[in-house]
Amino acid sequence: MVHRIARRLVRMTGPGLAIQELLYGFIMELIFVTAARIGMLGYDGKVDLILMILGMNATWGAIDAVIFYIVDSFDKTNHLRIINLGKESNGNREKAVEYLMDSFSGTALDTLTPEDERRICSMIIDCRTEDEEGLRRDKRSMMMSSLGCFVITILTIVPVALPILVFEDIHTGLAVASGLSAVIMFFVGYRMQNYYMVSGWMMGILLTAIGWTITIVATFTGG
Repeated sequence: MVHRIARRLVRMTGPGLAIQELLYGFIMELIFVTAARIGMLGYDGKVDLILMILGMNATWGAIDAVIFYIVDSFDKTNHLRIINLGKESNGNREKAVEYLMDSFSGTALDTLTPEDERRICSMIIDCRTEDEEGLRRDKRSMMMSSLGCFVITILTIVPVALPILVFEDIHTGLAVASGLSAVIMFFVGYRMQNYYMVSGWMMGILLTAIGWTITIVATFTGG
């Protein structure tokens, strides 16, 4: 059940965004947990601490969701405008091709030679664009992807909140929450090996190290 939900969320957002939101969630939580463990964060009890962490995650999860949707919608509209502009004249066509080549930076087209990349972008301009129904479907898909980002960020609270609630001694709960978060980050990285074509152990260690490095720096610099 849990595995099926996790796979659905990754399909909604894509592996890159899923990892980004997981890191956001766990790092923000670990900043609070670490600050609480060393006495830098005051709280009135377990529930108060959990609500503070949840509030932070919900805030940044919502911000990410809104920003991703706005940016994706802007890119979609702008790509459509550029493609239509490129159909109008040869002068605009060259500008449109250059723009599309820049837009596809960081995608699979980057693995092609510049000549083939230019040829494909030129072919895109000659293709038919989506109708209104297709554009509406894309917007719904972008909304679901943004919602997936928010849900992933919120769900990261579970392995942190449970130890805090279960253990009578809150300091033990905080220590377990820290360790459990690190283990989960490692296994998330390990499972992502197929997406990044590297060793699962290397990816797991790297993701965990990045998470803890940012956490420690942010905690002691007031982040």
